[in-house]
Amino acid sequence: MAEEELRSHGEQFLLAARAHAECRAGRLITVGDKSCLIELDLNVEMPLEYKVDGASPNGIRTTETVTVKLWRNYPWSSPSFYLRSDFPRDLPHLQPGPLTQLPRPCLVDGSQREYFFQFGLVELGVFHLVHQLVLWLQRAAERTLIHHGRGWEPTLRRDLSDILVIDAEACRAAVDRNGGYRVLKADFLRSSMDGSLIGRDAWTWLNVTQEQVPLKRDDKELFVRGKRNGLWSGDTVCCLIWPDKLPTGADFVAGSYMPETVDIYRRLLERADELNCGRALRIFVDNLERCFQGFNLEVPIPVGIVLCARRPAALVGSQSNIELLPYVFDIRAMKQRSSLLAAGDDEPVMPTTQIDATNPALLRNVSGAPAVPPVAMIGCGSVGSKMAMHLARSGVTISVVSDNRHLRPHNMARHALARPEYANSKATELAKELELLGQKPSVQQGDAVTDLAVRETRKLILPKEAGYAINTTASLSVREALSALPAREVKPRLAEAALFGRGNGGFLLVEGASHNPTLSDLVAELYASITDDRLRELLFDPAFGLTEIQIGQGCGALTMPMTDMRLSAMTAALTEEFVGCTQNTIAAGSIIIGSKAEATSDTNWQRQDVSPFEVIEIDGPEGWTIRLSQKVLTKIRAEVARYPTVETGGLLIGMCSARLKAITVVDVIDAPPDSVRSASVFVLGTQGLKTAIKARHRASGNTLFDVGTWHSHLADQGPSELDRATAKKLAMERPPPSVLLIAAPTRLYSLMHKRASE
Repeated sequence: MAEEELRSHGEQFLLAARAHAECRAGRLITVGDKSCLIELDLNVEMPLEYKVDGASPNGIRTTETVTVKLWRNYPWSSPSFYLRSDFPRDLPHLQPGPLTQLPRPCLVDGSQREYFFQFGLVELGVFHLVHQLVLWLQRAAERTLIHHGRGWEPTLRRDLSDILVIDAEACRAAVDRNGGYRVLKADFLRSSMDGSLIGRDAWTWLNVTQEQVPLKRDDKELFVRGKRNGLWSGDTVCCLIWPDKLPTGADFVAGSYMPETVDIYRRLLERADELNCGRALRIFVDNLERCFQGFNLEVPIPVGIVLCARRPAALVGSQSNIELLPYVFDIRAMKQRSSLLAAGDDEPVMPTTQIDATNPALLRNVSGAPAVPPVAMIGCGSVGSKMAMHLARSGVTISVVSDNRHLRPHNMARHALARPEYANSKATELAKELELLGQKPSVQQGDAVTDLAVRETRKLILPKEAGYAINTTASLSVREALSALPAREVKPRLAEAALFGRGNGGFLLVEGASHNPTLSDLVAELYASITDDRLRELLFDPAFGLTEIQIGQGCGALTMPMTDMRLSAMTAALTEEFVGCTQNTIAAGSIIIGSKAEATSDTNWQRQDVSPFEVIEIDGPEGWTIRLSQKVLTKIRAEVARYPTVETGGLLIGMCSARLKAITVVDVIDAPPDSVRSASVFVLGTQGLKTAIKARHRASGNTLFDVGTWHSHLADQGPSELDRATAKKLAMERPPPSVLLIAAPTRLYSLMHKRASE
């Protein structure tokens, strides 16, 4: 039944193929129950001078006979195409395979089966595959299979079953003009359950490190083999080899295309000689032999070889002209052996697919992400872990992770990591995960507030190589500890990311250049600038705030209930916004805030740039400053301009921190109508003032307060005796602090009464 079905498919294939104008003839060769063989005679268009000779100079005939193989599961599989046995092999876009097999052309980028399937009708798929084959033959005759303008196209290594994983860029960086080799430590997996040699229905996977190892006679621990999870595994080595220079001292450049045909050690030597790498390969194998003298190991151990070919142009998609050609063969230290290679020069050698080891550069290229300076993560909880993983998968280097809390079972609801109940600290576990992405972040598990206050530990949390540090702790104390740092001692630019409204909202703060505005400044500015009702509800309504969740008997955690989907969606968006901020050179700080719509997943994002705050030392208690937003200064100057001949003033709105010794002013309330203005004095009225203060306080979610008053002077003079008396009176009438700001024509003064206890 299978044979009859394959015959029918073969006949249908011929009908579709003959429809192509360049198909001169076609015929069924053999039909079995597993496959069907077909021959096609294809016309190859080429320049007239080639046609006269019946072939191109490189041996492509004007009529090429191609063998097509239909497999038993056709049309669920794509046809396989084979060229004649004496077809020229020094061409690109030939699939890898030994010289004993018919050469196979590579007709399309990517999967041929997907290309075949995309046309829907089988007949159309056949026609287009034949068309691709005709184009391939024409370009082979004209030697235009490689588009040199795009760079050197690496040798095809598709569909190889053996894999070698290595840091390709590190290997290329090791290549010098003098020639040489490095022996690198590696580990392997072998699929065979019975210890079979390479190439006998067994695939091999080699992970190659950049750790160099010497080959010593007494160091057999490099070569270990055992079973792990049903597979053979162990330790071995891989030899990286690059070409010797020419006798003239010039670099050796391999400018000829050589399809992958290596299948035995003799042909590996020939290929190495073609690349001027033969000397080093022979030295390495000789050293292997000496290493195993007097030592027996019956089981086979795979060994990797990577030949570095120096090409005349940079590889496609790379800035390097070094092409890596990886192989694997087995050594076997049997008793009474003549060589570690049991079959000598006929020892099987398998070309392997080279896969780049996971590293930031690879991940950035795959992601298409922009380059971002290294980032230090402060906080490794649900938001911090997600952001760290998003950034790392985009190729951003995470230089340090900081958190002093442990990963607990309830954290699995939203954390980026999945760990058993006995997991280590959040920072340690996150660092382990980042190592799988080719990163090596340092781990800090101390109290960030305490450690940031000490220069030595501060340098560990905020290393100088980091371009940014992101606070994701949702901790006011950590924010203030970061804001309190002297600008000269903060090398990274600080940012803060947090969610609110049970994941329906999120904000990102990025401080300004020179640590101004600080994160604390930006939070005050955020609270002062929110006018959207949806944002105000999410940010300030207690119904959307923290809730105690039971995580064990008699044990609860204060957290914000939300699904991992909600947290992940908002955190991913915040990470994108952060990456965008790193791509500009704006000196101002930034506030980016988003909120999800009530009935849909649509999220609205708003951005606000915040100019540096004006910082003024306060006359009175030592070390205190007043920090004025530019919006406040603009309002004050506008008010002064309206009353150029008399003093005027108003009320200051903002936040106060005794730890920062700072009063941050982000808004003003205009003077009440019963205020008195004259050339020598301003008296703030009281009509409606308390009502205005309460309304402003409620509008800010009870976060902003009246923190003092301001008034103008007509001349550049500081606080008068009356001002000092007023400051003392304010201090007696209300809880501290209460600042008095004076706006003179060319400068600002600030005054606060110093209490006796201070």
